[in-house]
Amino acid sequence: MNRPSVAALIFTAILGLGCAAASAEPILYTFTGLPGGAADTCKWFNDDITDRSIPALTHQTDLLYNRVALPAGENVAIGGTATSEQGEPLVDFHLGSRLICTTGEAIYGTPSPSPT
Repeated sequence: MNRPSVAALIFTAILGLGCAAASAEPILYTFTGLPGGAADTCKWFNDDITDRSIPALTHQTDLLYNRVALPAGENVAIGGTATSEQGEPLVDFHLGSRLICTTGEAIYGTPSPSPT
C-alpha cells in the first residue's frame, strides 16, 4: 500500500521539475518559423542559403513552403538554441504539435547596440 503512494510522489516531483524547467517566453513579433529544430534546420538554412545544388534548392523550397506564421504574444518554451555562422541566435520550440525554429529575435527582441 505504501509503494503506490511513493511512486505517485516521485512522479509528481519529476513532473513538477519538468514544468519548472520549461518556462514560457512570449513571441514578441510576427515572424516566420521553419519546421524543425534550431541546430539542424534553421542553422543549415541560414548557413547554406547560397548552396545552389538541386538537393539544397529542393530542401530549401520544402522548408519555405511549410513555413509557419508565428503568432505574436503566444507563450512558448524554448527547447533548443543554436548560432548561425554569421552569429545570429536561433531558437526552437513547440507550437501546437509542431517543432518550429526561428531567429532568436522573435523571442528575445532586437539586441541594442553596446555603448561606446
